Amino acid sequence: MDYVLQVLFVLTLMAIGFVARRRGMVSAAGTSEMARVLIAIIYPCLIFSSITQLNAHELAKNWIMPVLAMAITGTGLVLGLVALSCMKGLDRQRTGAFLFQSTVNNYLFLPLPLVMLLWGAEGVALLVFASLGFELTVWTVGVFLFNRTSKLSEGIRMMLGPPLIILLFSIGWICIRDLSGIEPLDGLPHRLLGLLYFGTETVGKATVMISMMVAGSRIAVLDARAALDRQVWIVATLRLLVTPILFILILKQIPMSEVAYGILTVVAVMPAAVASLIFSERFGGDSEFIATTLLVTHLGAVVTIPLLLTWAL
Repeated sequence: MDYVLQVLFVLTLMAIGFVARRRGMVSAAGTSEMARVLIAIIYPCLIFSSITQLNAHELAKNWIMPVLAMAITGTGLVLGLVALSCMKGLDRQRTGAFLFQSTVNNYLFLPLPLVMLLWGAEGVALLVFASLGFELTVWTVGVFLFNRTSKLSEGIRMMLGPPLIILLFSIGWICIRDLSGIEPLDGLPHRLLGLLYFGTETVGKATVMISMMVAGSRIAVLDARAALDRQVWIVATLRLLVTPILFILILKQIPMSEVAYGILTVVAVMPAAVASLIFSERFGGDSEFIATTLLVTHLGAVVTIPLLLTWAL
């Protein structure tokens, strides 16, 4: 029941954006601007405030978590490429959107409350650390899926946006803070540092809400016939059934702690990433296809998440 309620909560947040768009409170331009602000400011704040709660010892001890997180995306990418090889006539935007939805799922926002419920603070810390693997994939492979430009320099410029820069900076921050042997700051510098943590955490908390509003806003203008698109259901099948089942079978063969296995299993069964719509709005993609797959996979996840977690855990 907790799994079902969690997915329903996400759908409720999307409904807020849906209603706002239908009532004219949010326009198409406003939706795109929200996506730009989210990627440039709000999401990087969430990355910094989350990652810097870990320490260097935790990073070293659980190095396999982000590696296996990248393996989840790799499994989805390979299956997406296999599916695409059987299709003809897809344009660049649809191909990029199809592969992104196959590759990246809702790896942080949706599993976070469930992980907190099952494994507490330790689980949350490991989930955030595992998300490093997803972040590196999203801001490298993910960006190139939407921007397969002939100029390598342009592709690198798009990749090195604020989220990836802040991610790398945060890891460096942790290493310097914990391994340098420098005495902790006190007095005014300590208070200013505390203000930085508080400020980034406060701003970053808006990430989930704004992401859902952007998704709901895009869904509000969908043509209902888009849900009949065969490729939408192929993505949904890959994302909700084929990829998680295949990865969980692989995961069972890898020695790791019970908590680490449980967290990676929870992440693997999640639906398509809401962030995919943010990417599409920002970098140019098939936003209608992405919004439709978001809706279909999140509705389907109400059924598949409880079933798969009951089997795997």
